[in-house]
Amino acid sequence: MTEGKGKRRSREFYLRVTPLEQALAKWRRVWGELRLRDRLDAEEIPTEEALGRVTAESVSATASSPHYHAAAMDGIAVRAADTAGASELTPRRFRVGAEAVYVNTGDPLPEEADAVIMIEDTAEVGEGELEITAAAVPWQHTRVIGEDIVATEVIVPAGQRLRPVDIGALLAAGVLRVKVKARPRVAIIPTGRELVSPGKAEKPGEVPDFNSPMIAASLTEDGAQPARRRPASDAPEAIREEIERACETADLVITIAGASAGTRDFTAEAIRAAGDLLVHGIATRPGKPLALGVVRDTPVAALPGYPVSAMLCYDLC
Repeated sequence: MTEGKGKRRSREFYLRVTPLEQALAKWRRVWGELRLRDRLDAEEIPTEEALGRVTAESVSATASSPHYHAAAMDGIAVRAADTAGASELTPRRFRVGAEAVYVNTGDPLPEEADAVIMIEDTAEVGEGELEITAAAVPWQHTRVIGEDIVATEVIVPAGQRLRPVDIGALLAAGVLRVKVKARPRVAIIPTGRELVSPGKAEKPGEVPDFNSPMIAASLTEDGAQPARRRPASDAPEAIREEIERACETADLVITIAGASAGTRDFTAEAIRAAGDLLVHGIATRPGKPLALGVVRDTPVAALPGYPVSAMLCYDLC
């Protein structure tokens, strides 16, 4: 059959596919050579809003945690030296307020105290008096200054994606704002004249575009900033132009559908025409039609249109 005005199109049938490991190695090499992460701008944002963001530089503590000597148990704060010799045969007694102070977990230790005896290890023997039957060692059941975090120590390195525990550690260390990389801008270009908005598919052959929202949601979850573009028509030149326009502002371009060997599959051809096609076809099922390339120093991934294949290829890349 002919395409357009009698012009026959050469079709690719995956006579040779690339093993998955080799395809991914090429793809990672491209990212390394382009140094895309280094090209992302840095911005300073509140630490509480930094979940999932990537640190632009290492972050050091501005305060110790805890920043005071604290009780680690409910009990009485004492001087360890005053408890020397206490045993069941020779119990020691303390006057509450004068020689021992009631403390709860997290309370600051009195200035002269250096140990805490758990409340269950004491016995009331009279009004305002407690008895113990075991000596305390210095700093037992306490949390000393900087036990968790010491001011000036590195909390998270550069290039780390911040997790909930990182947010907690940074705030505990007095870091209220943090420098992070800007979210990578990812253009999503669906292809196919059959695509319509979800809920608008009424005629036979019309297909709701649910792949684009699915991939956009995945990108958002992974910390990127997706931008869904209008569907490109089934024509090599139209797809090429759309990819080139997207590459002007995006850090990554993802196309959906048109990567296989059908009569209206032009994505791989468009990538080759606009730049460098690295891979077309991988030894994976589903996901075989995946195409990977570079256009104007921007990585371009052409995902298959079958949703399971699209999602699998996205996860692989």
